[in-house]
Amino acid sequence: MASPSRGDLELNEARWWSNWAHAAWLSSQGYLLSSEDFREPFFNRACILNCRDADATVAWAERGFFAHDTEPTITVFDSCTNTTERLRASGYRRVDKLTVLLSSSPARSAGPVQFTVNDRPTPDSWTSAYLGAFYGEQELAPHVNPIVKRLLKLNAVTLLEAAVGDETAGVLAIFRTAGLAGVYCVGTVPEHRRMGVANALLSKARAIAADEGRRLFLQSLASDGSLRYYLQRGFRILYSKRLLSKENSNANKK
Repeated sequence: MASPSRGDLELNEARWWSNWAHAAWLSSQGYLLSSEDFREPFFNRACILNCRDADATVAWAERGFFAHDTEPTITVFDSCTNTTERLRASGYRRVDKLTVLLSSSPARSAGPVQFTVNDRPTPDSWTSAYLGAFYGEQELAPHVNPIVKRLLKLNAVTLLEAAVGDETAGVLAIFRTAGLAGVYCVGTVPEHRRMGVANALLSKARAIAADEGRRLFLQSLASDGSLRYYLQRGFRILYSKRLLSKENSNANKK
């Protein structure tokens, strides 16, 4: 079976993260994510979707970054080598790498440790586990909880949580677009790591995608160190993107 088009995969990603950050589009050339609540570069970045017109997209994005005194971060496909070289020449440095992977194996058992996987979590339980897994604290709960409440109302979204008794051990989100099931926010709370939580969640996500006739894919950030884990569990690499940032000299003058 042929792999999904890169354009369809990128649209799924853009639509998912637009639930978490404001998304401004430059036609089909790219888009800019920005967030006052989540300050890390991942939620404040420009995504180039067309290598051929990348320079115009970068210029447009930089104007937005500088207007808000934000350090510019650009996501560019690895295949856009000329664009990457020009960005580096203008002061950008690599801060991360994002790899897109497609599930190429059927659903598999979760392993020796069994968890209850729930597809109807409460906003509070999912939020708490998400923040515990990715931030190790609950400071952002007032910002994340309203997002989760909205997501739970969308037909395109399924939020999964793995639980041990009454305690949520991990979370995963599925976002649907035509023919695709994008997997996001795969996280395990620290005290339940290395017990097969993510495996149980991925098994359930694969089963849901198979039942709906959708191709399941996900993304792995190099900073998370999860790429090898996914490759060992039946995913294959489709393509990669670099996250490049540079200092905002305009902001430093204030």
